[in-house]
Amino acid sequence: MKSRISWIAAVGTLVLAAAAAVLCGYPVLHLALELPSAAGIASTLGPLWNSLWTSAVSSAIASVVGMAWAVMLSGAVRRGQAALHAISLLPLWTPPFIGAFALGDAYARAGLLDQLAHVHVSWLYGPWGVTAALAIHAAPIGYLSGLTAVAAMNVEPMWAARSCGAGLWRAFWAAFRPVALRPLLAACALSFAFSLGDFGVPYELGEPSGFRTAATSIFANLSTGGTQGFTAATWQAFELMAVGALAVTVSRAAMRFDPGLGTSAPSATPLPLFPKRVRAISLAAYGLYVATTSGLPLAALVLTALTRAYGLPPTPRNWDAAGLFSPLVSAWPALVHTVVLAVLVAAVIALLGLVAAEAVPASAVARAAHLALWLLYAAPGTAVAVAILVAFGHVLYGTWWILGLAYVAKFYGLADAIVAARGNAPPEPWRAARSFGAGPAGAYGAAIWPAIRPAARQVALQALMSGLYEVTLASLLYGPNTQTIAVAVLSASEGGDVRTVAVLAVWMTAASFALGLLALREPRGRRSQGLSQLRMAVPAAPLEEVKLG
Repeated sequence: MKSRISWIAAVGTLVLAAAAAVLCGYPVLHLALELPSAAGIASTLGPLWNSLWTSAVSSAIASVVGMAWAVMLSGAVRRGQAALHAISLLPLWTPPFIGAFALGDAYARAGLLDQLAHVHVSWLYGPWGVTAALAIHAAPIGYLSGLTAVAAMNVEPMWAARSCGAGLWRAFWAAFRPVALRPLLAACALSFAFSLGDFGVPYELGEPSGFRTAATSIFANLSTGGTQGFTAATWQAFELMAVGALAVTVSRAAMRFDPGLGTSAPSATPLPLFPKRVRAISLAAYGLYVATTSGLPLAALVLTALTRAYGLPPTPRNWDAAGLFSPLVSAWPALVHTVVLAVLVAAVIALLGLVAAEAVPASAVARAAHLALWLLYAAPGTAVAVAILVAFGHVLYGTWWILGLAYVAKFYGLADAIVAARGNAPPEPWRAARSFGAGPAGAYGAAIWPAIRPAARQVALQALMSGLYEVTLASLLYGPNTQTIAVAVLSASEGGDVRTVAVLAVWMTAASFALGLLALREPRGRRSQGLSQLRMAVPAAPLEEVKLG
C-alpha cells in the first residue's frame, strides 16, 4: 500500500511541478529577465503610490467594518443568521467593475438618488470614491475573518468579567481581543491584495477624474503606449506582483503563527445574545449599511437596465422589459465563449486541487509547487496578464489557450481549500477500506472523496463564478475571436452605451449571485444528515467552517 501511495504522490508531484513551471515559473522568470532598464521606473511610481494608499486605507476600513458586522450579527440574532450571512457576502459576489458602475448609477450626478432627492455624492469619481468602493467590496473578507474570531472566542472570561462588575463591552473585549488579532491581520493583508489588484473599480470611478492606479495604468500603457508603454507596463506588473505576493504571504503567516487560535473547542459556548436594545440598534444599522452599499446601487442598476433610454426617469411608463434580452442576443457569441471558458477553467482547477491534495502532504517538491501556484492568486490580474503575455504572447496571443492559461494561473489559489480539506480527512476510513480488500480507487471513493467533496464542489463553483465575470485578464489578452462577456461590458462602457452595460451587468450579477448561493449551501444529502454548515473558502487559510444555526 505504501508503494502504491508513493507512486500516486510521485505522479501528482510531477503534475504540480509541471503546472507550476508553465503557469508560474516560466512567466515570472521571463518577466524578470525581460525587464528594461531602470530608467523607466520613475513614471510608474505615481500610479503605484495611488494603488498602495487606496489599498491600505480601504483594507483597514474593510477589515474593521467587516469584523464589526460579524460580531454584531453573531450577538444580535439566532434565527435567520444564514440569510444575514448570504447578504453579508453579496459585495464579494458582485463583480467589482459592475459594483463600481452601480455605485455611480446610484449616487453620482443624474443618478437614482439625484433623480429622487436631488442629492448626489460629489467625490464619488476620484480617489476617495475608489477607496470607498474597494472597501465595500472587500468588507466580506473582514466579515469572514470576524466569524472565525467569534467561533474561536472563549466566553468564560466574558462571564467572569461581568460577574466582577465589568460592563458588557469591556467584558466582551476581554474575551474577544485574544482571538481577534490574527484574523484581523489576515483580513487586512487579504483585503490589501484584493484592492491592489483590482482593475474594475479604479477604471470605472478613477479614470473619469484622471485618478490612475497601477492596474489602470498598465491597461492604458498596453492599449495606447506603444513600445514605451509596454516598458512601463512590465515594470508595473513586476512591482504589483511583488507587493501582492508579499501581502498575502503575510496573511498566511498571520493565520498560522499560533495554531491554538482560530479553532473552537467542540463544546465551546456560543456568543451570548446582546441586550434587546443593542440588538435592535445593530440590526437597524446593518440594514442601513446593506441598503446603502448594495440595495440602492443594485436597484439603480436594474432600473437603468429596464428604462428604454438612459436619462429618462426610471418610472414604469419608461420601462422596456424586452430590452433586457436584446443585448444578450447580440452578445451571444461572447456569452457562449465566457461560459465554455469558465467551465473548463473551473474543471481544471478542481482537478489540480485534487492532485495537490494527494501530493502536497507527501512531497516537499509538491508543497513548493503548490505554494508557487498559489502565490499568483495574490498577484493582481493585470500583473498576471502581463507575465503570461510576455511569456506566451508571441505564440498564443489572440487564442483561447492564452486566456485559459491566465485564468488557471490566477484562480488556482482557490484550490487551497481542497488541500486543507484533505489534510483534515481522518486516515482511519481509508485503512478500514483497504483492510477489507478495497483497491486504491475504491478506498478513495469510499473514505476520502466524501470528506473533500464539499470543498471540491465549492472550489469549482467559485472558480466558475470568477471566470464568468473576470474582466482584467480578458481585457488585456482577448483577440478578435476570443471576446468574453466582461469585455463586451467594458467595450459598451467605453462607447458610452450605458443601458447595454446595465443590462449585461444585471445578468452577470444574477449569475454570480446564483453561483455564490449554490457554493454556500450544503448538498441536500449532507443537510439530511444534520450537517447544515455554511462555508466560504478563503484561499489564504484552511477551509473555514462556521456553524450558523
